[in-house]
Amino acid sequence: MRAVALSDQVLADPAFADVQAQARQAEGRPPIDLVHLARATDGDEALESELLAMFDRQSAKLAERVTFADLPRRARADIAHRLRGSALAIGAFAVAEAAEAVETIFEAEGGEPEGAGALEGALVALAEAVAEARAAIAELAV
Repeated sequence: MRAVALSDQVLADPAFADVQAQARQAEGRPPIDLVHLARATDGDEALESELLAMFDRQSAKLAERVTFADLPRRARADIAHRLRGSALAIGAFAVAEAAEAVETIFEAEGGEPEGAGALEGALVALAEAVAEARAAIAELAV
């Protein structure tokens, strides 16, 4: 399947995730809201770890799949919606917001999204948010 061209080198660079994390922290917003996660799991640390590990694996796959240009718009909207729900469950609110933006673009009426630049920008923002959340999860696992 052909994916929308995102720079894999940039997205895979740990420094890229660090820059994004610093920007979010400057806004006073952590990549993962650990208070939300603790409330959602009733303080069960084993469950928190399991959910974070599952999100780490699934978010990377879903963020990649939503870029597959040969998938129907509805399928891509569904992928973004699934990623949004997963992100909300663990408190990755930046990922949820970015996924919602992508979902909205694909749900818009018409054959192709209005302005490929808007779609590209939304996909890049989603990839950045996912990379940042995954970096935060990796840090927690250390």
